[in-house]
Amino acid sequence: MKKAFLFICLATVLFVACKSDQSQTKREQISAASTQASPFVLAGQWIAMDFCARANQYGSVLGAMNNAHVPYAYAFEFLPDLADSVICYDGNRSWKLAVKYKRDTLEFQNAFEGKSIFAIYHSQGEKDMTVFDGTKGRTRMDRYIKSSANTADAFGAFMVALHHNLFQGLMLPIGKGTSRDSLLFTPGGSILKWKEYDTYRVCVTADCLTAKEPYDVIILAKSDKPNSERRFAFRYNATNDTLTLYHLIPNRADEKAAHDIGGVAYRFRRIQPQQR
Repeated sequence: MKKAFLFICLATVLFVACKSDQSQTKREQISAASTQASPFVLAGQWIAMDFCARANQYGSVLGAMNNAHVPYAYAFEFLPDLADSVICYDGNRSWKLAVKYKRDTLEFQNAFEGKSIFAIYHSQGEKDMTVFDGTKGRTRMDRYIKSSANTADAFGAFMVALHHNLFQGLMLPIGKGTSRDSLLFTPGGSILKWKEYDTYRVCVTADCLTAKEPYDVIILAKSDKPNSERRFAFRYNATNDTLTLYHLIPNRADEKAAHDIGGVAYRFRRIQPQQR
């Protein structure tokens, strides 16, 4: 009787241990799978970081475009409630594409003329994403990272990163009669310690880049003054430490036509953080 009882106890212990091992293995499998690409893992705002880095290198949006390419979208947004879709942003509009997942590979279907683009999510490394776009001939690659900006939409997050890469550092006005106080272009689109303007936005779309010559365009405004927006062309010098804003002269016959470059409006010497 005692032997039978011991046998039952031993069998019970082995069964519980086996079930525990199976449960642990299942938990490990679920945990491993959860790091792979899925709407839940990718949930958030993804921005074209390669483009922002090129803008930093050239001190120019046009430089980033002309020395490489414009990405398929400036930003993507993944929402758990839209598990089979991704929202794309190009600065003018947003649109949805159907998405298929296969481990860490994503297919964005019908991206252009029935063709797909593909993305690889690097789940084991930087946890960034490389997008491959071969819809218009030669395949173009762009690196995207998940933003922590927490803006209203993914395009806003992209603009935060772009502004940071173009204008990081303090700006010291140059020229007669200018203030000796430095001002700051924040990534969020505010300008601190400048009386003339307190908000800005850089142009990234063709309809906004209205200068006849290859100059970048920035829109400045005073938040407490209605209809105060003004456009200026801007350009850095070769070493990206002097920023010059130029007046844009509108076409008298057609205000929407390309603008001529006028005289210097403002000039700043940029002081990078490491130079302080």
